[in-house]
Amino acid sequence: MRLLSRGPQASLRRLALLSMASALALLLAGPAAAQSPPGAALSLASDPALIARTALDAERGTVVVGLLRGGKASYGAAYNPEPPTPPRALSSESAEQPMFEIGSVTKVFTGLLLAQAVERGDLKLDDNLGQLMAGKIKAPLSPAVASVTLRQLVTHTGCMPVMADGVTGGPALASQMRAFERQELYDALPRIKLLGAAPPCAGAYSNYGMALVGLLVADRYNTTWSELVRARITEPLGMNDTVILLGDKASRMAPAFAGDRRQSLLDMKAYAPIAALRSTAADMMVFSRAILAGASGPFGPAAVRLLTPLANYEGAEIGYAVMVRGAEGARRTYYHAGVTEGYRTLWLLAPDTGEAMILLSSNTRAPLQRVMLAIGKSRYPVPTVEVPVDADRLAEYRGEYRVTKSKSLDFTVRGGRLLVRESGRGYNPLKPIGTDRFTVGEIGAQIAFQREGGQVVGVTLSQGGAQVVGRRVREGALVD
Repeated sequence: MRLLSRGPQASLRRLALLSMASALALLLAGPAAAQSPPGAALSLASDPALIARTALDAERGTVVVGLLRGGKASYGAAYNPEPPTPPRALSSESAEQPMFEIGSVTKVFTGLLLAQAVERGDLKLDDNLGQLMAGKIKAPLSPAVASVTLRQLVTHTGCMPVMADGVTGGPALASQMRAFERQELYDALPRIKLLGAAPPCAGAYSNYGMALVGLLVADRYNTTWSELVRARITEPLGMNDTVILLGDKASRMAPAFAGDRRQSLLDMKAYAPIAALRSTAADMMVFSRAILAGASGPFGPAAVRLLTPLANYEGAEIGYAVMVRGAEGARRTYYHAGVTEGYRTLWLLAPDTGEAMILLSSNTRAPLQRVMLAIGKSRYPVPTVEVPVDADRLAEYRGEYRVTKSKSLDFTVRGGRLLVRESGRGYNPLKPIGTDRFTVGEIGAQIAFQREGGQVVGVTLSQGGAQVVGRRVREGALVD
């Protein structure tokens, strides 16, 4: 699980993580970001235009937000600069809503295609690459790679790298996304070096693995991934503005930016199943309504299957490429996010309230984290009443607590208050709310310490419906 201190950065290097998968995950903001940022009171009941303005802030470009509530969709937009002629009001009937690259929200469509195939009995989650790649490549697979299953690929637990051939970022990443043909992607598989000795691994986001899922599902039906999306999803729902090839729709694409720099569209071939779709807020509301309808909706039981948790991921769970936050039996939030070279997207479902949101931005640096944090805080509130604590006992909590192989939480005491940071980030002051319990209320995070034999040995950080657990590995900074 990634603990982010500031809004996600947009660069080719970060395109390796096209999903922005930590949206509504544990977002441990630094001191500046934690001071009641704009949008702190936003929720799924907010005015979509307000959410759009918060998400765009001072960046260039366009943001369109669609909200589904009470079965009705509403839309709002923000523009910078404001167009000389006021744009027509957005509505579900509008054939002229701006279009955006939806980035890795495309993976949800790939996950749904797999859910449909499994529901029909045409594929099984335990089908492995040794079986599925038979006859498709000449070089043999290693036993570990051959053992990777569709379940592991669609949940990012298959130990697969981000991209093929050791590519992790920079121009090589964009080049591979744009250039790889289907057979090239398949032929790279015997060269793949897994991130662990053998699957399953802890969640490791893999564009390459998800591209394999899309291509293998299409192979099962002797067709292409794009044709399968059209036949099984967009055409049945009348999603006429959800396409890969723009044709006469090209003029409707919101101009793309990274900060103040104009960006090109990201066209893909074999990697299309991970991020190739372009769409509108209206079409994504149609899609959201179909998923929320569950087994009685147009996708039938496959809609339920899509959201069914299959594995642990980043302190919570993941279904068919859909991130899941919230405990079983409690309110759950389902989402995915996306980043391309000029666009940023967040798609979210809240079945317990029948709500959905799509946020489409044409600037990859738009500060969507404000919206993410606010919705996480509204969906999963933390206690706000401060409980007095003996300042002399705060030193018991000092130290480093390892939460992943590469991430730690550091606690120190300054001015009679306990502070926390992700290693290398700025400190946040904590508010005591009970015995061994604290909050960072501005970002909706709660921290609980664990003891053994009266000694503090571990910590749990909860935020946005997810949790990470850390074990104390050393004592930390001195009391100031």
